[in-house]
Amino acid sequence: MNTTQQTTDSRGIVPAIAWGLAPVGWIVLLYVWLSLDGDLPGPVQTALGIVILALPAPWLLWASWKMPRPRVGTYLAETGALVAMLLSLFVTAVYFLLGADPTETAPIGFTAAYLTAAAVLVASARPLPSRRLAYGAPALACAVFAISVQVPQWRTESYVDSKLAVADEVLLYVLAGAIALGIVLQAAWWLRGKRRA
Repeated sequence: MNTTQQTTDSRGIVPAIAWGLAPVGWIVLLYVWLSLDGDLPGPVQTALGIVILALPAPWLLWASWKMPRPRVGTYLAETGALVAMLLSLFVTAVYFLLGADPTETAPIGFTAAYLTAAAVLVASARPLPSRRLAYGAPALACAVFAISVQVPQWRTESYVDSKLAVADEVLLYVLAGAIALGIVLQAAWWLRGKRRA
């Protein structure tokens, strides 16, 4: 009886299932952290939140740089990391900007988080030429978002005479649009390469 194929299959299936469930585990962690708000001391709550919200960064870097391709587990790990990173950025935006005074600059922690996300996306795309447009567009949007919230005139609608008067919500839509645009451009580039081949 040949058990080699069964062993190989199990080694591939188990990691794939684990990576497929990883985003669910991360979302549960995030939910638990949010539900504990007010139950933990402030510094502990903040430190725990930073760790949970930062987890998608090394996760995506690991999937991009270290995991073998093509393999289902790798693609599940990459997709899960991207979903977790998007949710992390959304929670970060809500945490820092909800209720903040739009006539003042956003906390520097917000800008640092978004600039870090941009750097992680760029670094993750380096070993994957097939991801450079898909990761590059949101990386650029993260960088623009991070810098723009440090300019009060860009964050408030009270400056109605300014062409740069945009609300934080609009910037979030721009970020979401950049993600979609990056995916579309990457797909178009891939189809172009297929037609040439």
